[in-house]
Amino acid sequence: MLRPLLLLTIVSSVALAQNDDWNTFPPAPKPADPPKTEPAKATPPPANTPPPAPTSKPADPPPASKPPPRLQAALNEMNGVDAGVSDDGTTIVSKKERFEAGTEPHSPSTWGNAWDAKENSRVTVGQVGVGNLWVPSARLGGKGVVRVSLMGEYMNQQNFPVLQSQNIRSAVTFAASFQPFDWGEIFVSYGAAANTNNRTSPNLIQALGDLSLGIKASREWAKGLHAGADLRLLTFSGVGNQGIDRFAVGFRPTLLGTFDFRTLTKYVPLLFTLALGFTLDSTSGLVTNQRLNASEEYALNVNRYHRFNFGIGAELPFPIVTPTIEYSLAAPLGVANGELTGPDGKFINAGAAMNQQLGLGLKITAIKDLTLTTGFNFGLARSVGLGVPATPPWNFFIGAGFAIDPFQRGETRFVETIRERKMEVAKAPAATRVEGVVTDASSGAALSGVIVSLSGIKPAATDETGRYESLPITAKSVKVTVARDGFKAVEREVTVDATKPTKLDLALEPDVKKAKFEVSATGNKKPVKADIAFSGASAAKLQTLEAPAPAEIELPAGTYTITAAAEGWLAQTRDVQVQAGGKLVVAFDLQPAPKKVLVIFKGDKIEILQQVRFATGKSTILPESFGLLQQVVDAIVKNNVRRVRVEGHTDNRGVKAQNQTLSEDRARSVKEYLVAQGIDAERLESVGYGDSKPIAPNLTARGRELNRRVEFIVLDK
Repeated sequence: MLRPLLLLTIVSSVALAQNDDWNTFPPAPKPADPPKTEPAKATPPPANTPPPAPTSKPADPPPASKPPPRLQAALNEMNGVDAGVSDDGTTIVSKKERFEAGTEPHSPSTWGNAWDAKENSRVTVGQVGVGNLWVPSARLGGKGVVRVSLMGEYMNQQNFPVLQSQNIRSAVTFAASFQPFDWGEIFVSYGAAANTNNRTSPNLIQALGDLSLGIKASREWAKGLHAGADLRLLTFSGVGNQGIDRFAVGFRPTLLGTFDFRTLTKYVPLLFTLALGFTLDSTSGLVTNQRLNASEEYALNVNRYHRFNFGIGAELPFPIVTPTIEYSLAAPLGVANGELTGPDGKFINAGAAMNQQLGLGLKITAIKDLTLTTGFNFGLARSVGLGVPATPPWNFFIGAGFAIDPFQRGETRFVETIRERKMEVAKAPAATRVEGVVTDASSGAALSGVIVSLSGIKPAATDETGRYESLPITAKSVKVTVARDGFKAVEREVTVDATKPTKLDLALEPDVKKAKFEVSATGNKKPVKADIAFSGASAAKLQTLEAPAPAEIELPAGTYTITAAAEGWLAQTRDVQVQAGGKLVVAFDLQPAPKKVLVIFKGDKIEILQQVRFATGKSTILPESFGLLQQVVDAIVKNNVRRVRVEGHTDNRGVKAQNQTLSEDRARSVKEYLVAQGIDAERLESVGYGDSKPIAPNLTARGRELNRRVEFIVLDK
């Protein structure tokens, strides 16, 4: 019964609209006159037209007049047909909408999403600034978005914060947040609270004008890991006075870290946040003319101690709702003997009275840009100490947040419409796509922000998973160019499959800018043919010539250990660092190998056949020992010794403490000499043993001479 009435109403509305001068729709065509009963005169066929083939089939009836587009669309909607009629007479079969990569809506509705869809996790303002509810988050949203929120709180509890008291508290906080950069957010909040308690004077205490200003900087340091800092300036208005001189000021710096477990597996839709910081608070100066009791401290939120803050929070982003759980504590600092005075005059442990809360809440994200929040905070501290506001057993909160893009930079949307014509038309070439994943050839990691250009159509860009999808293609082949800073560009000529999307996965090679080395080796001021070995950022070898021109090689930028070895000469080494595109000149001045070998490599020890000579009673190395130490350098380089310990020893003459210091200084002097000869300091360590490890009796001059020694112990080879 209702359906015919609805149809009649629609038809009547359309008929009236066609006669209305203010109607913006074109008038419907007039119905044709009914055919006359007399037979129509035959029209002679055009010249050169073959006669029609005889047939016994009756002529088709004349087509019915087409209803107006508006009426046809209404009929389709009433009959459940997901189609419409366009002005050119084609039937709209289906429509598909999608957004260009990087312009997706910042807060889309989560209604109808899959349980593991990444859009379920909405960036919203908590109580103040982007966060869970009470714990701020290091994960920021899109640049240029303004977020506003309004949150109300309510608590009604008997025997709180002391026995025989009735406490009722309500509060409201307005917060606004703006993100001018991808890595930064600024925010402000204004709060007001009213507290009624029969143990306060007056019973109703109102705090209006608590203002907070803050700035947050954060970035994604690794896939899924966001970290940054939150800095807040807190102001607390005086009771019954809005004067600037009656304000208290606080400062709260906080370090933040947030990890998105969905980057590891889609089966764990969890975002975990950790917050560590301090609150520097001067609210104790709001009331100076009287001593506040526990009920008044809670009503005015007066803290007499600075606090260490710790908070953890977790979100489970599901379609429509996001459950949250949070834990926070505020530990007072500088409490004498770690004890506070209770309302009854007894001492209690400060840890038992510090603020600890467990929060359980829900974020409702079913509506685009609008987030509703509600939940409870449960107090975990049951003791009350003066100087620290009491922790309420429970607190109910409810709020709403709204996201706005004032610059309208997002949502570049494409609407693809599939149409069906009633008449026979030439078929257009089938449209298909090119899609795939772009990765780093060296690490295999997905690359985001890669520009994929296809000849004849608009470029596409890869998302955070490295995936890309082109616009529809009708050509049989297309040229694909893939480019990103820091990687070599790739070009492919792709044959397009007209029946299904064409898969094209690409791996980009890093575009490493190399550095140039110019190496020369001389001995006795003449060029020497030497073998040069590079290790570190890359491994390579070359050979210098007995010519003035240096040997050249190009290698990736980084840190290198360069060694030079030549027959008849002592080996040398250098530790260098070179930047991409730079040039480094390395010159080795080799020393002739002595005819008398004074150094023997024994695997776990570099044994010297001659003692290192020092100035008497000092750590200064005498020049006569330089050749010996150069042979030690040669042994370290040629045997590729990774770590060596230089040990210093003395005889037992003199004061024991002075001998210990002297042995340490001499070992350090030898280490510094080896470093000056090119040995990396990280490969060396020095230690002094004084006279504690003699190798001969100290009874004779020869024995004492043997005990005054330097030894080289191989720690790693």
